[in-house]
Amino acid sequence: MHWHPCYRLLVVLTLLGAPSIFAGTIPGRYIVELTTEPVAAHGGGPGIRARLQGASAASHRGRIRMEHARMRGEVEQRSASVLDTVDTVANALFIEATAAQAAEVAALPGVKRVVPMRTVHMLLDRAVIQHKVLEAWNQIGEDRAGAGIRIAIIDSGITAGHEAFLNSGLTAPDGYPRGGSTSDLSYTSGKIIVARSYVSLLPYRDPDYSVRDHVGHGTALAMIAAGGRAAGPLATITGIAPKAHLGVYKVFGTPGWNDYTSDAAIIKAIDDAVSDGMDIINLSLGSDLAPRLADDVEVEAVERAVQAGVIVVAAAGNNGPSLNTISSPATAPSVIAVGATTNDRTFAASVEVTGLSPFVAVTSSGAAPATPIVAPIVDVTTLDETGLLCSSIAGGSLSGRVALIRRGTCTFETKLNVARDAGAVGAVVYTADSATAPFGMSVGAATLPAEMISYDDAQTIRQALAAQGELWATVSFTLGPVQRIPNRLTDFTAAGPNVDLGIKPDLMAMGGDVYTATQSLDPLSSMYSSTGFMAVDGTSFSAPVVAGVAALLKGARPGLSVDQYRSLLINTGGTVEGLSGGVTGLQRTGAGLLNAQAALNSTATAYPVSLSFGAGGVDAEMARTLTVTNIGAETETFTISVEPSNELPGPVVAMPSVELAAGAAADVPVSFVLHGATLGPHEGYLVISGATTGRSIRVPYWYAATEYIPAYISVVSATTSGRRGARQQDAVLFRVLDLSGLAITDKLPEISVVSGGGTVSKVSVYDTEIPGLFGFDAALGFIAGANVFQIQAGSIVTTVTITGL
Repeated sequence: MHWHPCYRLLVVLTLLGAPSIFAGTIPGRYIVELTTEPVAAHGGGPGIRARLQGASAASHRGRIRMEHARMRGEVEQRSASVLDTVDTVANALFIEATAAQAAEVAALPGVKRVVPMRTVHMLLDRAVIQHKVLEAWNQIGEDRAGAGIRIAIIDSGITAGHEAFLNSGLTAPDGYPRGGSTSDLSYTSGKIIVARSYVSLLPYRDPDYSVRDHVGHGTALAMIAAGGRAAGPLATITGIAPKAHLGVYKVFGTPGWNDYTSDAAIIKAIDDAVSDGMDIINLSLGSDLAPRLADDVEVEAVERAVQAGVIVVAAAGNNGPSLNTISSPATAPSVIAVGATTNDRTFAASVEVTGLSPFVAVTSSGAAPATPIVAPIVDVTTLDETGLLCSSIAGGSLSGRVALIRRGTCTFETKLNVARDAGAVGAVVYTADSATAPFGMSVGAATLPAEMISYDDAQTIRQALAAQGELWATVSFTLGPVQRIPNRLTDFTAAGPNVDLGIKPDLMAMGGDVYTATQSLDPLSSMYSSTGFMAVDGTSFSAPVVAGVAALLKGARPGLSVDQYRSLLINTGGTVEGLSGGVTGLQRTGAGLLNAQAALNSTATAYPVSLSFGAGGVDAEMARTLTVTNIGAETETFTISVEPSNELPGPVVAMPSVELAAGAAADVPVSFVLHGATLGPHEGYLVISGATTGRSIRVPYWYAATEYIPAYISVVSATTSGRRGARQQDAVLFRVLDLSGLAITDKLPEISVVSGGGTVSKVSVYDTEIPGLFGFDAALGFIAGANVFQIQAGSIVTTVTITGL
């Protein structure tokens, strides 16, 4: 299974004995899970974090290690070897063996299961504003934000010498620093109190086994969650909880050597993070192809970490915006799965026209002046009715002006030369349609400075020109802040329903155009920057925003349970808009947008944090129980109301109000009865409001009324190109979904060839391994070019193009 730091890569899984449908396993590496429960699952309940270090835990750990020693002998007797072991959140050995040897080990007494090791890809100056962190800082003091709290960043390591992690004024607590080796301790400080590397568990030998970050991903996450004030070229930034301590657990290696991690490395890192006393774990990695919860060894480890008292935050994934795309381990019920929303600004070149907001632009390959061009802007359709400017126009007709030109027909070089010859001082080219994003134009020998903007932005400018006559434009070629619409879904953030039909993501946070720290060590990484700063996108970067607020919250309100902290973070969420504005579904937004100030001040918590009534027919009778707790200092009366998000009926609450003493809780019955329901999602919120405080929390609810009629085909992954005439195994992986995002597997979709001369040799159903997944093998045609394949389920059709090379 490939794991990604959730900035857009693919992950897959193969179980021992299952067809080898996915390439994302490490040959000859296996996880051997034993039947004895691990330490974190032994004697749970209140105070388990302390008991993990107690006599009973030590005794149980001793028994597990004796079991490991016995099992090591069995493994080595079969000429296989043990790479490492874990005993806190999982009881397992990581072994190197042949398939036959692994099968023998699987048959031994005391072995629960043996699965191949999977490979895993990696899935804030404005965040403090959008998520009300400034208000929270004002309430508790920025100099105490996250004080005493320990955040584990399980990722690509850290750039310990970055200014964001220096001069923190922090002192390591007693018992720290800790390291995986003596050399790792050289990367620790009062800020970075744990440094461990798991590169030895990765598929290939690596040139650097230290915790140094060769990718930049881990450094970026640490900055967002808990970095100190740092001045980059484009902005001065601060992490959410600058006074929190960091634990660095490196599970990704050097680019070009180990571009993936393994689930063994991740489980070992989680195991150590719990043993090291981390309060919060951030996992900005995941698998786009998530197995069922019972089959997911990593989900199992994460759940036990939560049982041990650790708040775990995970990126929801970047395989959206299609439904049913939540990645593992964000699928774990107790994890806070975080999706991504837009920032209120991006860093880009820009075009600003009088009376209009600035537009994002992309510079060309040609001249890029250091200072902006300021001149009147002219829509060239007034001079050339096509707007394309592919042939000469009257000399001087664009004298001293910026030309607004449509893309198409002729080369960019031709367009710019025609504009130059007509006297233009600059050009703004726009895309030919709304579906195409602006890109860097290759302009050949043209010398006229030019940028590209979107079709829609150009129409706004053209309409303003038509209405007002002459307008001035400021065309800036250097990167700078450009205002955007905030708090909307990004176009990549993953959506539910979860593999267990729960509501996921749980929460949303800023993950678009995040300006953060990165590494300046290794130029082979796509996140390298000589400045040590860059702007990034992905749910990877939403997760540490929540992890930082969790640290701020736990430091300011100590003594609550993990479930209560989860509720404070999730159920105080605010409104998130869809991609183009307006209302969007709860399986895309969860409880809404992170609000640190509301989390800090809420006096109510709910368990569970969301109510999924699952899926079924149009006639249904269902019941759930919601536990409401008063965590305030005074007796409070809470009203509980139902607010549907659409016109469809919602559940009924048996107790519309409840009076609770400080610290008291009440179980509230919730029933949902439907007769002849409309097909699709029935969703909304249970709103719990304090009569005295006036503060509210929202608990999302969801039910899918379905007859399993196809409504969407979601392409999970597709080969983009291949050798002519060659067969591509599982060239396309996809799901067929109904209106609510439920997977439909009762009928095999029809696959056909539209063009290109290719053939389809096999259609497979992988639902037993990955819920709802189909795939097909394709052979490409013998002529170079596009091979177009059609997928049809019922009346729903989509096409996939693979280029033959």
